[in-house]
Amino acid sequence: MGAQYQWDQFVFGGEATWTATGIRKTIVSPYFPDSDTETGRIQHYATVVGKMGYAFDRVMIYAKGGYAGGEVGFKARDNDDLVTYEQNEWHNGYALGAGVDYALTDKLSLGVDYTHIDLGSKTSTGNNVFDDGTLGSNPETYRTKARADVVMARLSYKFGGSEHN
Repeated sequence: MGAQYQWDQFVFGGEATWTATGIRKTIVSPYFPDSDTETGRIQHYATVVGKMGYAFDRVMIYAKGGYAGGEVGFKARDNDDLVTYEQNEWHNGYALGAGVDYALTDKLSLGVDYTHIDLGSKTSTGNNVFDDGTLGSNPETYRTKARADVVMARLSYKFGGSEHN
């Protein structure tokens, strides 16, 4: 959701987004490679950014930047001891991007948008839970760092904005 306003060739605006993702990465543990796996994931993220652009003919190029936040999960699995350490937490960071829109008609435009999302890093502690559901006595501390590069194609409809003489 967003809004843009044009003054001569210059366009200013902002937008807010919420995105559910399936971004996940699983690795073999560098500490116990024979038995453990570690999985990090971004479950969803939101952005609130300001945009500045330049319009000429039927094309607009723009840059954007602002806040990004998302729920980041981490799970470590010890397959020998049948225990899992897991934590989900909200991370705060930033979003930077750029894009181009092409006006197909006075009301309809087609665009391509690139956004780099950096949700920063966070140190957390998660309980160890055995497969039978009991809690272990040694919680695990770990550090997660979450980033994503997102490319999106979009079709936009322009509401209002008609000029009267």
